[in-house]
Amino acid sequence: MNPYDKAHELARAVQALPQYQELRDLRRRIEGDPATLRMLQDFRGRQMELQAKQWMGQEIPAAEAETLRKLAEVVSLNRDVSQYLELEGYLERVLSDVQEILMKTLADAMLPLEPAKTGGDAQ
Repeated sequence: MNPYDKAHELARAVQALPQYQELRDLRRRIEGDPATLRMLQDFRGRQMELQAKQWMGQEIPAAEAETLRKLAEVVSLNRDVSQYLELEGYLERVLSDVQEILMKTLADAMLPLEPAKTGGDAQ
């Protein structure tokens, strides 16, 4: 069995999901509406900026968090964008779950990053 063939098979299975089809259709619709596309891109940009700050250990100013929350409310009023974000999140969770399954398989064969703790103190 070739794992690359199975990966391509999995990709085709994801593409066959109704959620994938709907996401692709929504993408086309959003791309066809410059104002909606700009709104989504602006939201994503601000979202990524705050996530980057979090990853770097920076504190997020309350005003920035509030601005993003309000922008999320506005974005959610657009039905296409709201559905797009929901479906995107769903498919990201599916792929994350698949990755977790694969990583559990690898964990059985790979050494842990940290030494295993033993019951007694070795001196």
